Amino acid sequence: MKIIHTADIHLDSPLTGVARPSERRLELVGALGDLAGYADRNGVSAIIIAGDLFDDKFATRQTVNGVADIVRRSRADWFILRGNHGGKAPYELLGNLCPQIRFFGEAWTPYSFGNVTICGRESGVNDAAYWRQLRLDPTRYNIVVLHGDADDPSYGLIDAKALSESGARYVALGHRHSFCELRFGNVRGCYSGALEPRGFDEQAPTGFVEIDTDADRIKFVPHCMRAVVTKKLDVTGIDSDVALERAVYNAIRDVPPRNYLNFVFCGEIGDGLHLILVAKRALEGKFFALRVKDETRARIDVNAVSKEISLRGEFVKLAMTIENEELRNDVIKLGLAALNGEVLP
Repeated sequence: MKIIHTADIHLDSPLTGVARPSERRLELVGALGDLAGYADRNGVSAIIIAGDLFDDKFATRQTVNGVADIVRRSRADWFILRGNHGGKAPYELLGNLCPQIRFFGEAWTPYSFGNVTICGRESGVNDAAYWRQLRLDPTRYNIVVLHGDADDPSYGLIDAKALSESGARYVALGHRHSFCELRFGNVRGCYSGALEPRGFDEQAPTGFVEIDTDADRIKFVPHCMRAVVTKKLDVTGIDSDVALERAVYNAIRDVPPRNYLNFVFCGEIGDGLHLILVAKRALEGKFFALRVKDETRARIDVNAVSKEISLRGEFVKLAMTIENEELRNDVIKLGLAALNGEVLP
């Protein structure tokens, strides 16, 4: 039997600060439709969402209706955990629209599905007491569905020892937004990661996990309509804005325009280069979203500049009194850029 494990889709999240948020929110619903289509094409029997399908109180009726349409058209059976983002309201509405969905309660909620048992519970109070109750039939392929951080019990205790002794074969986890595999004794577990990146802070590959219970095999299946692509440009030795612009263009030649571009300047920067201005002139409007970061170090003779009879000299002289070297470098670099007329981020 094939089963999909996904989590952390966060439908209708505000996407504050993300370019074209309305379009991206629609795409996230579309990504769930893509997953359902993959399941139908590849003989997947069940889809497990290990929390955070919706994002807090922001979920709209229209989005819930869209999810319901995807579920009704799907040939797979759906098992959904709420997680910690998404109040009960959108899930109750979804359950009314799609009564075939199996939800998990505050206590352990098992479902028999062929030779598989899918068992999960919402994290909450008295977690330790509930963990003592987790006992599964070792003759079946048991999947435990949880949402929380395996290393931090502040939200939802995940008891590694109890899992290792529970009879589970696989633990379907949600909460972390990047794919990773874990072991609870001899029990395998995975964070599926996010299905799609929602912004520049989600740079890990996105996708979902496919479980083959007959072969006892799991695999990560990549999925992204838009990836977050990071390009770093070392500006050491670049001595003009013309050369800088040419280097920027060369650095991004292989980046498809549909993606998020995270462009990072690094290395040592000489006095007078207009990093942000050049980058924005070269890159704005060419990608779905753009972020430009300046991680360069100043390459100037601060002692010489501090002796100038000028505003620059007075500024550098004052900045040199800062004891923290990293902070001092940043202040000098940003201050000189501002004095040169560069628009700072």
